[in-house]
Amino acid sequence: METTTWVVLVVVAVVVIALIVALAMVMRRKNDEKNRERAQELRAQAEAQQIGVQKHAAAADEAKARAEAARAEADRLEVEARDTAATATDYERRRAETLREADELDPDVDDAELSDTAESDSERQSAESGSDR
Repeated sequence: METTTWVVLVVVAVVVIALIVALAMVMRRKNDEKNRERAQELRAQAEAQQIGVQKHAAAADEAKARAEAARAEADRLEVEARDTAATATDYERRRAETLREADELDPDVDDAELSDTAESDSERQSAESGSDR
């Protein structure tokens, strides 16, 4: 082969390589631009989702606060129920004591009835205190 042929082949090869490199750079720029656009869309979507995140977080905080208030109210009511039950038991004890005192003073009530009444009152109070637990 002649030198001119070699020179032409080398020049053609260099031009082809330059075209391939240029084409690859153009394709890469287009791909980078597409990726930038897609990233921008995703960031906009994430920002829109942030509103939902904040809304749901606020709703969760409110629900938690309501649950804590309900627990506090339940605790308060439980204490109130225990106090009321204790008061009722105290009133029942006083009532039984008053009845016993009346029976002891009443000449129409004999001693056998007094012991029966005392035993039934004692049994009732034991059953009530056992059911309070």
